[in-house]
Amino acid sequence: MKTMMIIYGKINFSSLARYSGLSEKTFRRWFKKPFDFIEFNAKAIARVIRPVDEAIAAFDPSFINKSGSSTWGKDFFWNGCAARAERGLELISCAIISVAHNTAYALATDQTPLLKKRSERDKDDPSRIDIYLNFIKKLSTTIKKYTNFFVCDGFFAKKTFVDGIVEMGFSFIGKLRCDVDLKMIYTSAQKAGPGRPKKFAGKCDMSKLQGFEFAAKFDEEIDLFSGIFYQPALQRTIKVVVAQRTNKNRIGTMFLFSTDLCIDPVKIFIYYKARFQIEFVFRDAKQHVGLADCQSRNKESLWFHQNVSCAVLNLIKIQDFFDRTIDEKNKSFSISSYKVRYHNKNMIESFFHKLGFGLTSEKLIPVFQQMLNYGAIQFRKG
Repeated sequence: MKTMMIIYGKINFSSLARYSGLSEKTFRRWFKKPFDFIEFNAKAIARVIRPVDEAIAAFDPSFINKSGSSTWGKDFFWNGCAARAERGLELISCAIISVAHNTAYALATDQTPLLKKRSERDKDDPSRIDIYLNFIKKLSTTIKKYTNFFVCDGFFAKKTFVDGIVEMGFSFIGKLRCDVDLKMIYTSAQKAGPGRPKKFAGKCDMSKLQGFEFAAKFDEEIDLFSGIFYQPALQRTIKVVVAQRTNKNRIGTMFLFSTDLCIDPVKIFIYYKARFQIEFVFRDAKQHVGLADCQSRNKESLWFHQNVSCAVLNLIKIQDFFDRTIDEKNKSFSISSYKVRYHNKNMIESFFHKLGFGLTSEKLIPVFQQMLNYGAIQFRKG
């Protein structure tokens, strides 16, 4: 993990061998061994997120380009960057997100397996949604130590997925389509006589926000409206929050929902907004710690490489959490600066070790700290 922190460029078996002094074959053997990354990440996350802190869990898949034809799990998956399905690998990840610090920490990562063709699929064969739910179910006990709220984007607003998350004991928060079908709950007195009691008061007119009430004003530019409705596609009663921009230059409306009918509408908006931090986990892991650089085709090595990349990213974020001063509390996180400092530190220590000098002199400490920040975007005194 320390070696992955100091490498520039692609992080694979060849580059690990060049920077560490161990052979490439050693890394290939190590990456086939099992390791409990769930427990490792959970203990690391516990250093920065306590059980009493406000947190949410997020789940999302990510596309990884992969050449060749013999790589395990290679299939057609949706590539959001290209806005189309392409051949490659799909990585699924679950993260714990600190709402207070607006930072996501990867808990576990796995790869979506290759599914059978529709013509060859049996009734008992799992669908892609079943695979996602089975992955989350393995992590449910660990996730509940931090939160009972599970947040996903609009793709997962499906009955099968939402029901599966609720059955695990979580409250689901997601996004609805702008043309969603909502039925208003009938709350007036029931008419006497035979027949079934009236359940609904008609379909909600979304253009007029019929059945919604003003909830709060967020950031002076967003008005929040909320209401409780029945959603036929989900076959359940949900709490819906409409986020409407009041700025004329940035017009837009977003429909969010929660299976928890008692939650504050402002929290629904804040939690869904915090969900986007999982996207930065994929971005930073791909750009800086070699998430997409695995030099292997077998299942075990791919799994190990993907998980160790996310674990390294967690460690760097946790280091940043403890390094921050009160003045740096609201500054953005720069993994690039940390990579530069780790690289500089390794290189300087190597020079002194080879030359036979020590770094114990007090005169060297300020100069050493200066050289650590050489080339870093964010300067840190140390």
